[in-house]
Amino acid sequence: MTPPLNKSEILFSLQDYMTKDGALSTEQTEFYKAFREKMNANEGEFLIEGIEQMLLETCEQVGSIAHEEFIQMAEAVLNRYRNDNTDAVSERIRLLAAEQAANQAATEAERQVEEARLAEEARLNEEARLIEEARLAEAARLAEEARLIEEARLAEENRIATEARVAEGVRLAREAHLAEQERLAEEARLAEEARLAEEARLAEEARLAEEARLAEEARLAEEARLAEEARLAKEMKEEAELDAGAAEKQAYWDAQNAIPTEPVALEPEASTSNGMKIGIIALLTTFICGAAVYLLL
Repeated sequence: MTPPLNKSEILFSLQDYMTKDGALSTEQTEFYKAFREKMNANEGEFLIEGIEQMLLETCEQVGSIAHEEFIQMAEAVLNRYRNDNTDAVSERIRLLAAEQAANQAATEAERQVEEARLAEEARLNEEARLIEEARLAEAARLAEEARLIEEARLAEENRIATEARVAEGVRLAREAHLAEQERLAEEARLAEEARLAEEARLAEEARLAEEARLAEEARLAEEARLAEEARLAKEMKEEAELDAGAAEKQAYWDAQNAIPTEPVALEPEASTSNGMKIGIIALLTTFICGAAVYLLL
């Protein structure tokens, strides 16, 4: 029976193999730590069967150690037993390693199937994600188009409203301009009417003044005529009175110089002469009074 080995000898054997080419690889370091933990957890003797089992469990736990490298590490540890069954031990390790490799291959196949399934799920999920993203992108595109259409509609409404407001402003300005022109035209018409009325008034005043002047001239001419007529009438009256006086005197002297043989009836002749004189005097008096009244007017 192969005597048990102690833990240090087993670990030294594994270290010697791992460090024969220099520094340890990351996989070797991970394998060594996991194997040492299993050995530290072992409470009994370190027999070949137990070491083999721990090596296989460690290899399965780490999983990143190549199959050939694992065989070499196991042989490096198990060669410490150096007895007649060394080959048997190595063969058993190989069989166990092969079985483990087969299990790992099956596990790997299952893993690959699972990975393929997961990859397919991921692909389907990715396709679903892409479809959803495409749907969301399409919805966003349609929403953006709707927003742009709405903005264009609002812009068009604003443009139409602005044009209507500007047109209304132009219309109101045109109406105000026309009203102002009508007001100015009305003011011009009223001013023209006032000017014409003023000219008519002035013309009427000038006409009345001219008529008054002409009336005054006519009045003065009439006064001068009447004064002249009054003067002439007065002169005629005076001459008539002188002629009457002279006629009376002449008649008187004629009467005195005549020696009638018979009585002469002088009374009627004298009466006729006196009546004529009185009529002339009355006519002249009436004319003079009329002229005086006209001058007083």
